[in-house]
Amino acid sequence: MEISRIEIKTYKVPLSEPVEAFAAGVMKAFDLVVCQIFNDNNDSGIGYISVHENQGLAIASIIKNSFIPILLKKDPRLIELHWKNMWKATHYAGRGAPVSFAIAAVDVALWDLKGKLLKEPLWRILGGHDKNVLAYAGNIDLNFTIEKLLDGASQSLDDGFRSIKMRLGKEFLSEDLKRLDAMKNHLPENVKLMADANEAWRIDQAVHAFKEIEKFNLVWLEEPIKPDDFNGYAYLRSLGKIPIAAGENLHTLAEVNNLISVNGVDFLEPDLTTCGGITPFMKIAKLAEINNLPICSHGVHELHVHLLASCPNASYLEFHAWRIDEFIESPLIVNNGYTIAPDLPGHGINFDFDKLNQYILD
Repeated sequence: MEISRIEIKTYKVPLSEPVEAFAAGVMKAFDLVVCQIFNDNNDSGIGYISVHENQGLAIASIIKNSFIPILLKKDPRLIELHWKNMWKATHYAGRGAPVSFAIAAVDVALWDLKGKLLKEPLWRILGGHDKNVLAYAGNIDLNFTIEKLLDGASQSLDDGFRSIKMRLGKEFLSEDLKRLDAMKNHLPENVKLMADANEAWRIDQAVHAFKEIEKFNLVWLEEPIKPDDFNGYAYLRSLGKIPIAAGENLHTLAEVNNLISVNGVDFLEPDLTTCGGITPFMKIAKLAEINNLPICSHGVHELHVHLLASCPNASYLEFHAWRIDEFIESPLIVNNGYTIAPDLPGHGINFDFDKLNQYILD
């Protein structure tokens, strides 16, 4: 068996309304890079990554120019080998994003193809633990009024969620506190609340924020500071005020290991699209398990549901605000706080390319 061809397409998908997070600012669309890998029997696997708009074509070009030449005519089942070779081929200019995004798109396609060839869903071939996965609504809402913020939370409850995340990072902490207070009073007592600062604060600001926010009894406070300030994370966690979630902006296994080694995180939250795909994500999950940490996810919930369903230390699956529901068959649904990993071969995601093609970039 060998890889006969690889097709790469990039799309700019508009959001139904602009959303804002501190680190990214206002977002009106996101780019979707889709990689389809065919073997010589015309079986195929699909991988994809989502990224901020106007960045997808650069990532697609890495796959086209650096990866396709070293993948063609190779056995698609040797996923670890291909991951190593892609990493090595871009080592000098890579060792992290955007190369990690590019590797991820290929890696997911290879795993999807493997699942289809074995006629098994990813969550079972990755180990198989529990197809029922705890989920939360990862709302992006920093630009919303308090009324609109609460309306969004109500919609998440109607959609079946029992855990909701809101954004922090207003100009003044008093504004964040007012929004937190409104949300806590709005939600039923049995609904869990997380908050995400998206790197909004310096260390001194975070220390003050933690003292003020502690009373809200959050499940976690996510990315209070820059993602690679590992000593800063260790210091904030040592205060014992609020559990900390982090990991979505770490692009290598070594970076994640550094964060864990300094005891800087309570909920490890990697993203397979930013760290290089399913292959390294599963290593991160095991690293978390060794260190008695829960593993969560960020983004691309249609893929991450399989990974968390295979992990004994799985915690929360984020349903991200960047949705592709209208472009795929059978989107995931949430019931009483849980979603279910599909039993279709591979990841089970089938794109409606006729509908998606109106947003194609190349």
